[in-house]
Amino acid sequence: MKLLLIMPDAKMHKLKIGSYICSFREAPLTLTTLAALTPDGFDIRIVDGSIEPIPLDYPANLVGISVLTGTAVRAYEISMHFRKRGIPVVLGGVHTTIMMEEARQHADAVVIGLAERTWPKLLHDFQEGKMKDIYTDNDWPEGDILPNVPAPRIDLLRRSRYVVPSTVQATRGCRHRCDFCSVSAVWPRYYKRPIEDVIRDIKRLPGTRVAFNDVSLVDDVDYSKELFKAMIPLKKKWGGLATTLVVRDAELLDLMQKSGCVYLLLGLESSNQKILRDIHKGFNKEDDYEELMRNLHERGISVQGCFVFGFDEDNKLVFEETVQRVSDLHIDIPRYSIYTPYPGTALFQKMQSENRILSYNWDNYDTMHVVFEPAKMSPEELYEGFKWAYRETFKLSNILNRTIFQNKTSPLINFVGNLAYRIFVKRLYSERRFMFPYSD
Repeated sequence: MKLLLIMPDAKMHKLKIGSYICSFREAPLTLTTLAALTPDGFDIRIVDGSIEPIPLDYPANLVGISVLTGTAVRAYEISMHFRKRGIPVVLGGVHTTIMMEEARQHADAVVIGLAERTWPKLLHDFQEGKMKDIYTDNDWPEGDILPNVPAPRIDLLRRSRYVVPSTVQATRGCRHRCDFCSVSAVWPRYYKRPIEDVIRDIKRLPGTRVAFNDVSLVDDVDYSKELFKAMIPLKKKWGGLATTLVVRDAELLDLMQKSGCVYLLLGLESSNQKILRDIHKGFNKEDDYEELMRNLHERGISVQGCFVFGFDEDNKLVFEETVQRVSDLHIDIPRYSIYTPYPGTALFQKMQSENRILSYNWDNYDTMHVVFEPAKMSPEELYEGFKWAYRETFKLSNILNRTIFQNKTSPLINFVGNLAYRIFVKRLYSERRFMFPYSD
């Protein structure tokens, strides 16, 4: 049986040279993990729409599509195409989990919950000719250890199409509850994989660079320290996501450096402490940002610092203030986004109850469109300020200053990261997709 697994294009930053497309993101693990969970009897093809066209004429027996909120409309269109050809389609992923009843209208089956349990069961039933329309498993494992996660099928991956093709995962979920984040709606608990399993997966990856795709790698400090100790002999260079709490543990920072950490993405979000408290991210201490950057740079770790525009306390001054703050902090790879009320989040419930949501077109839920009514500026002012901040930050002179003249960390990582966002700025000001703050 031919199984086609698809991730629709999420419009991530990418480089196009003729027919060649290279994504600036790390290789996703969703499809390669699903392939590893697939029992014998299936000929598997995986397709990431961000790096290659979806083969709409593929002679599949079954199609599986992983759905993010920002890709839901495209996922439903792809599903309709294959179903019209008489090919059954299964939908899963974050958006499917949160919006199950909506997703059911566009598929023959949906999978919710722990894929390690639901996916093999669905495939068994499909082979037997008795596939059901819903597969859900909310019987979460006891404790906080997530066992029996197979090594991803990296042999099915088009590695040359990703700047960072080697990806691994150590944890799932997050112990924090930021109001705009949907992770807790999908993963109600924080789980850790056995360290020996993580090390096994890292050893299988070719090359010297690895990216962790965990949303919060160091939530359990003791676990993280043991993991990093085990990674030291592997002599890999790695990057991942963390919270600003890393600054409070010098031993953790030292072990990150010794284990090969060269890059971290940090959600700084705002320089306004009241905003940080309001969004349930008060553990970020704006007064600690300078110390955080200094401690990471001293250890040769580059920082992608992320800021969000559109909080209720934000006014039109926030854009210039944030761009200046990014410069003062010497952030290696700045990133901006627009406050977005994703379904399933506390922010979505708040905006909906206040009748402030302007668009339910999921295409616009990508943190690059304004889909709600801001409190202290108009939607147009928020959108234009967002674009201005990107253009100002990624002027060539500012990029050279960050990556060459002031930088003492990883020039290659920083240059590639800044290049990706400079390309994005051109798209932001030229593509019709980005011309309007919101549309239905």
